[in-house]
Amino acid sequence: MFENLSDKLDRAFKVLKGQGTITEINVAETMKEIRKALLDADVNYKTAKAFTDDVRQKALGENVLTAVSPGQLLTKIMNDELAALMGGSTAELEFSGALTIILIAGLNGAGKTTFTGKLANYLKTQKK
Repeated sequence: MFENLSDKLDRAFKVLKGQGTITEINVAETMKEIRKALLDADVNYKTAKAFTDDVRQKALGENVLTAVSPGQLLTKIMNDELAALMGGSTAELEFSGALTIILIAGLNGAGKTTFTGKLANYLKTQKK
């Protein structure tokens, strides 16, 4: 599913390749493709719409630097918005009591086992 979403997002950003500036028209086309990709990935319609609306507003307000292409700028804006959507900040794990349960969920092949090993190693180095 993530590979499919990634491919669709790549195709959406190709609309901006070769563009010298970010215009309302090319941002609207890109946001339409991104919204479709998110909906195909089973993201709630309201969440996808709110996300693309936020990205559109930020993209139209940005000036494109000469060293950065419009596609790269929109990718950065999307990354910032996704980070904000997922919580925006980091928090330390809190251990209270003798037993702490951590739920790790994800699709097959998403990296749950790898993450669990890395988390265990991190907690071991932190003496937890």
